Amino acid sequence: MSRTVTTYGLGVKFTADEQSLQRIAMGGTIKLASFTDAKFGTAGNRVIPAGTVVIRDTDKSLIPAAGTEAAGKAFLMASDIVEAPVPGTSRGSDLTTGLYAGGVIYEDQLPDATGTPKVLSAGLKTALGSNFIFQASQGSLIVTV
Repeated sequence: MSRTVTTYGLGVKFTADEQSLQRIAMGGTIKLASFTDAKFGTAGNRVIPAGTVVIRDTDKSLIPAAGTEAAGKAFLMASDIVEAPVPGTSRGSDLTTGLYAGGVIYEDQLPDATGTPKVLSAGLKTALGSNFIFQASQGSLIVTV
């Protein structure tokens, strides 16, 4: 008897439970000049991935969270932002993104430029607040028939 093995990824990469997500009705506009860390790329070619921890600046635009903010002041970006998208692609948007204010999240699947599992600092977890629940990813669903 022959068996077929199929592997399925589970949901949005960093989302452990999509039904648990608390979305903010009004997202926000990215302030690109604030994303100066090399992991986001160079000016004109920045890529800010979904799951990046952000806060609202004094003008209400979104900037990277430092991890020193008060509890509940930070959010996770819901979509990628690509400063100079390649024509004909659907990745990213025009500098606006939805925001998550809570939910069950795979902490080790949040974006990290090094490609290694991410562990949020205690400061970033505090800034995100108690509406987020963090857990380690479970990998993929494997079905054998």
